[in-house]
Amino acid sequence: MKKNISLALALFSCLYVSACVTVPQEKQINKNQLAISSVRDIPISYPLGSLFSLAPKYVKETSLKAAQTQAVYKLYANAIIADLNTHGYKSTEDASSSVFHVGFGIALASDLSDEVINDKFGITPGLPSNNEFKKGSFLIYIEDALTGKKVWRGAVQGFAHEDMKDTEREQRTAAIVNRVMKQFYATN
Repeated sequence: MKKNISLALALFSCLYVSACVTVPQEKQINKNQLAISSVRDIPISYPLGSLFSLAPKYVKETSLKAAQTQAVYKLYANAIIADLNTHGYKSTEDASSSVFHVGFGIALASDLSDEVINDKFGITPGLPSNNEFKKGSFLIYIEDALTGKKVWRGAVQGFAHEDMKDTEREQRTAAIVNRVMKQFYATN
């Protein structure tokens, strides 16, 4: 009888100890994850039909080749123009006739850290870095043409998709621009 009780206690102890063992889980990283943040600086609204112009800002030193940088900026410029046009605003290349300017910049985390973004731009979405993927940032702002002051700022961080086909890249860029610009439209 004592032998059975001892055996039962030993078995129970083993089960109890094995139940207490925790297995660390691998962190799942979603390559499509986006972190988006924005802030309204001045309560100025622009009526539908207002003219806007683009004012791209380039990072001084980048790990991308010049042709790659130009291609990425062209993708984002086209997406910004299309999104604003869809929402009732009109693009112009004549900056002096525009009511507001849309400034934007794109950079990999290796070229522009979160700390620098926060210091220079004032907001950082805070997507955690990952050794598997290259983190990138898309910064955009609306500047009032009359006062020269920033009205709204938005920032998106995600992981670069270097292996995408051109049409997929265009769709992803349009989706990223649309998601951050929704925050501008909601406050305009």
